[in-house]
Amino acid sequence: MKYQFRKKRNIFVVSILDAVGYAARRFFPPHSSPLKDSPHFLVIRLDHIGDVLLATAVPKALKEKYPSVRVTFLTSSVSKALLEGNPFIDEILVYDAPWFARGAKRAASIGFFALGRKLRALRIDVALGLRGDLRENFLMNFARIPKRVGFGVTGGGFWLTDEVLYRQGIHEEKYLKDLLATIGIPTKTLRPQLYLSAPEEELFNQKRKAWGLDAGTPWVGFQAEAGSASKEWPAENQKKFFELFASRFPGHGLVFLGSQPKSLELPSNLKYLNLTGKTSLRDLLGVLPALKAFVGPDSGPTHIASAMGIPTIFLYSGTNVFDRWRPLAENAKVLRYSVPCSPCFLTRCSVAGHPCMTQITPEEVIKAIHP
Repeated sequence: MKYQFRKKRNIFVVSILDAVGYAARRFFPPHSSPLKDSPHFLVIRLDHIGDVLLATAVPKALKEKYPSVRVTFLTSSVSKALLEGNPFIDEILVYDAPWFARGAKRAASIGFFALGRKLRALRIDVALGLRGDLRENFLMNFARIPKRVGFGVTGGGFWLTDEVLYRQGIHEEKYLKDLLATIGIPTKTLRPQLYLSAPEEELFNQKRKAWGLDAGTPWVGFQAEAGSASKEWPAENQKKFFELFASRFPGHGLVFLGSQPKSLELPSNLKYLNLTGKTSLRDLLGVLPALKAFVGPDSGPTHIASAMGIPTIFLYSGTNVFDRWRPLAENAKVLRYSVPCSPCFLTRCSVAGHPCMTQITPEEVIKAIHP
C-alpha cells in the first residue's frame, strides 16, 4: 500500500502496525453486517473547513437512499457551523482533534477514549470515516460499531469491516463517491449543502443593513489570509490590486473578510468595509449573499462562497495537489501559476520570492472580476 505520509518514519511505523494487524485479522476476520432498514449512520470528518464543506453532501445522499435513517455527524467545533440547520443531519457531535490544531489552542473537548465510549452508547450501526485516518479507524473499532467503512491510506485498515480502495490522484469528491458506492449508494454528483433557517435569514438581513451591505453599493468580498502563509497572496500584489480596483470599478466596494483583523494599506479613493475578525463562520453564510463576487486564496471561506453560488476567483498556490481539491462549481475561476516545486505541502514557502503566488498578477485578478 502507498501510504499518504511524507515522513519515512511514519511510513515505517504504520507499515509494522498494519503487518501485525492484517496478520491477526486472518484469524479473527471482521464481520460486515448487512444494513438494517433504518440504520443509524455516523459520518466522521474532523479536519478543516474546506474538507468538511464537501462532506456536507453525504447526509443528503444517505437519506435519499434510506429516508428513515438516523444520521449523526462528528466534526470539529469550528466546522460545526457548516452543518447547523442541515435537515439531513439528526445530531452533530463535536470533537476537537489535537492533531488538526495547526499550532493554535483549541476549545476544550471531550477526551478521545471518552468520545469512543460515548459513540458506543449511541448504538451506531454504520460508521463512515471520510478521511482515511488511522486514529478514526481505531475510534470506529473502539466504539464497537458493527459496520466500519473507510480507507486504510494512513494505516489501520484492518480495523475496518469494509476497506475502500484508495485511488491515487483523483478529486476528493470521487473518494466520497467510492465510499458511498461501497454501501450501495451510487451518486453522480456531490455538492455542498448549506442551510440557513428563517430566523437566521431575518437576523442576517438586519446585520447586513447595520454593516451597510444593503445600501445599494455593489460589493466584492476579499480575503487576504489563509490556513497557512504559503497560500497567501503577497502584500505588494494586494496593494496594487486595491489601487486597480478603485480605479477600474468606481462606485463598487471591497468587503474584507477573515478571522484575524488586518492592517491594510489602502488607497484613499477605495470604498471598503473591513469585517475581518468581526464575523463568525455562521455570519459568513449570511454576508456572502450580499456580494457580487469574491476573491480569495485556497481556503474554507473561498470554497464556501463558490458553493453558495457567488462568482468566485481563487488565487491558488502550489502547496497542494490541485486536481484533488480544485473547485467544481461553474461559477469558480482559478488563477494559478505553475512551478516545479508544486505540490510542496509547506506552510511557508521555501523558495525566494514565493513565485507560485507572486506571479498571480493584480491585473489578472481585475480582469477576472465582473461585479
